[in-house]
Amino acid sequence: MNYLIDRLAERVQDLIERKRFLNVLSVTFAALAFIVRFLPMPAHRRRICDGRMYIACQQKNFEKAAKILVDLSKRETPGADSMRLFLYEVLGHVDPRYADELVKTPRFDRNLLPVIEAALLRRNGDYEAALSALDYIAESFPVRIQVAEFKRSLLLEERRHEEFALDGVARLSHDPDKPLFQFAASVAAAADSAGRNDILRSVIERIVRDRDAILNDQKFLSRFAQQAVDASMWLLDLAGAKQVIDALRISGMEKAAVRLERRLSLDALAPMSQLIELAHQDILARVGLGPAMSETRDAVIVIPSAALRSNKIDYPGFRADLRFVLQAIADCLNTMGLDYGVKGQIKLHGVEDLPVPFFSYHTVSRHRNGLHFKETDRPSRFSFDAGGYSGWSEFSRRSLAELPLHQVDATAAGRFFQQDQAQTISRNVSKYAQSPLHATETLPARFVFIALQMMGDSVQDLAYCSPIEMMEEVVTTCERIGYSVVVKRHPLCGSTAIGKYIRENKDAGRIVVATGSIHTIIAQSAAVCVINSGVGAEALLHEKPVYVFGRSDYMAACFVCEQRGDFEKQFQPGRTASSAEDLRRFWYLLRNEYAVDLGDTDNAKSVICARVKQHFLDFRENGSVAAKVS
Repeated sequence: MNYLIDRLAERVQDLIERKRFLNVLSVTFAALAFIVRFLPMPAHRRRICDGRMYIACQQKNFEKAAKILVDLSKRETPGADSMRLFLYEVLGHVDPRYADELVKTPRFDRNLLPVIEAALLRRNGDYEAALSALDYIAESFPVRIQVAEFKRSLLLEERRHEEFALDGVARLSHDPDKPLFQFAASVAAAADSAGRNDILRSVIERIVRDRDAILNDQKFLSRFAQQAVDASMWLLDLAGAKQVIDALRISGMEKAAVRLERRLSLDALAPMSQLIELAHQDILARVGLGPAMSETRDAVIVIPSAALRSNKIDYPGFRADLRFVLQAIADCLNTMGLDYGVKGQIKLHGVEDLPVPFFSYHTVSRHRNGLHFKETDRPSRFSFDAGGYSGWSEFSRRSLAELPLHQVDATAAGRFFQQDQAQTISRNVSKYAQSPLHATETLPARFVFIALQMMGDSVQDLAYCSPIEMMEEVVTTCERIGYSVVVKRHPLCGSTAIGKYIRENKDAGRIVVATGSIHTIIAQSAAVCVINSGVGAEALLHEKPVYVFGRSDYMAACFVCEQRGDFEKQFQPGRTASSAEDLRRFWYLLRNEYAVDLGDTDNAKSVICARVKQHFLDFRENGSVAAKVS
């Protein structure tokens, strides 16, 4: 019965995440909550509360979500998922009195008081005090997990990977007999990002030990199989993931095994299975858990765990796109007759420097040995660059005068620009799902649009100022000249400091908060301001003036605000940073020379191989490699 309820809950969660039938689900869950209120079903009451809060958050009705939790806590101790929603999503959008009401309810777990205190401190931007409030080991296991996870969110929001890795491995040691796959996997990624192979080794041993434990316990296997498989994929341990699936079959849980196979896309992974195994062996070798790998290679392909695991911020088909690029590179190296090695990558971003030509996802370099690739702001279009991606790329370091605009045929560039406008704007295409183009949303008559991004995003390292400083400069300038300011928050942003600024300035009448389609808002704006969000590139496609407050790959066609006051000095309504003809030529280079469209697979394979070969030719100017480049 529990298995069936778990699967039903997953189906409902999938509908909620895709924002399907939210109103119907909301009414249904409210009715269920009323029915089970009078029945001895505490676990079901908690799960229904989880669902109701999740729906309310998707509908941006955060006050309703807070009231649902407070009401439950009067009768039942809230579950972990409800508390996570309150701490990470709700509290940053509502009056702090809801936190006071929650802690005063009779069933609230008093051991969580320091976590609530930390959340309120974080809301006010006092991160160090919030971290200090979490420097304790709670008495109960559920509270210890809440503390560990909240501290993780604080540290990773500021990209303090080594601190989290150290704290995380210490917290894992307090519960040696509890399966903690998800938390351990995040510690592994932080350790890899920080270059702490000692911590990474300890976490890998913990994941393997926990996995072995559930394989011998059918109850634990049913409960933790998916988490064990996900953690295995973080480690690029395809064999370990299959071991869990085989154990489900042996235990008679065929449906669960099939479901996980589909989740993993095992059939799609088959062509890359050898590369994945070599990547996993490399990780084990680096931490001293396996034999050393040969380093005398002509080249290296870095295989990221992102190609195997799922992430809610990824667009549909992202993992397939990433695997396509990796396989295309491997196929090209094979046709060139090169002896290449494989390196495994758990970290989400970082510097990658190797002495031979290498090919790596979501990384940057201090030299030109690597060809780095990453998805751009557009689904199924990947950038390739020797410097890195976004504002780290070599492409971003060249101004319009330094780019070969004159080599781009003006007619072809104009045709491509118009086609891209038609395919993107009219179809409401963006990296994240958007509201309908014609959804009703009242916007000011004339305004500057500020598009925000996630605080923990790696490209925030390239910012010239904080998002709050950007907003304040733009709002202050626009107040002087009679323009309104419209702000749209990133759909996955959980920063309470950002939420506090937006809430206070909205209440003061200084800003208007928008939730509609990015294309609708851009189309009506006088200008667009970003740190380095992909929205800036989308605004160029709308032919709007774009002001960037950080480095980006499209910054050559924008006004750049490096110093405080630069926006006020440069802002002139209607004035763009480049001519219409130069913009079209730049756009052609950005989308076709810097990036590759994976939509046409045959052409994409050819273009990727050409770039791989060119990378070797460039490398040979400063080094030597035995390559049959033709």
